[in-house]
Amino acid sequence: MKNDLIIDFETMSPDANNCAVIDVAAMVFDWERFTSREPYTLKDIRNVTRFKLSVAEQVKNYNYVVTSDTLQFWSELPSEVRAKITPKKSDLSVEEFTKQFMDYLNKAPKIDYWWSRSNTFDPIILARLFDSQGARNQIENKLKYWKVRDLRTFIDAKLDFPKINGFCPFEDDDKWNKTFKQHDSSWDVFADVLRLQAIARAENDLEQVTL
Repeated sequence: MKNDLIIDFETMSPDANNCAVIDVAAMVFDWERFTSREPYTLKDIRNVTRFKLSVAEQVKNYNYVVTSDTLQFWSELPSEVRAKITPKKSDLSVEEFTKQFMDYLNKAPKIDYWWSRSNTFDPIILARLFDSQGARNQIENKLKYWKVRDLRTFIDAKLDFPKINGFCPFEDDDKWNKTFKQHDSSWDVFADVLRLQAIARAENDLEQVTL
């Protein structure tokens, strides 16, 4: 069994060094399932864990940044998306997030590689949040810096640099487009698990999973 982790942050600024974090989604997945008789299907979106943070707490206590352009971007998205990022009493402080994320990793199967869609963004943010709590060594003990991998590069290399890196992982594009939720960290993570699976199944001459 080979288990890897995918993470995806949504933020209030494009600068990984000081952005306030809205949330981060994470999923541990098993490569062997990709080519098994029980591959991942849409129901496995439930296996994604989402941690929503308090933006206000980050701005107040850490001087993390909310840019006007990013705020404008979020304000123009559909109401369903805006509802996901609306502040709630349950939002985590940075301290609470780091503790809960470590609990998540400690309970997960042993992780080999970990992935993101930009290794100059998500891993930097994760390290910064743990740095702020004096807990950098904790996260690095679980997620070794030399074992982080970039999803965009993997997909580009496998598919000869396609025009659209975020391809539909199923045969029915229209149904996928109606199902997939854009700008939702949980769906972004899950979609990339399904894309890795689609590539693995194609390489092993297996039928693609249907919706």
